[in-house]
Amino acid sequence: MRYADKVVLKYTDKTQKHYDPDLGRMVGGKEVTKTTACNVTGASLELQAKLGDLLKASSIVVRFRSPISDGIDTIEYNGGKYKPVTVRSYLNGRNVIYANKVVK
Repeated sequence: MRYADKVVLKYTDKTQKHYDPDLGRMVGGKEVTKTTACNVTGASLELQAKLGDLLKASSIVVRFRSPISDGIDTIEYNGGKYKPVTVRSYLNGRNVIYANKVVK
């Protein structure tokens, strides 16, 4: 499998936003982005049938070679925004994210 696609993973720092007197500024709660290589395909009809109403026709399946440990809020791929529905982790360290397209 080739990991030739690129996605931007966005997640929000889960620490409460507060003022740090040592730094002299607000810290925590900021959005962090990470661009990573992956393999992106559409969701098959068989997979949509297995997961029921979780996946839609515009859903994507994103496969990563390395483990993804961050709680991802959104995924950007080809100018579209996707919201993760479920994440699967395998013993060999690879992860798969099933995501639905966000309708504006």
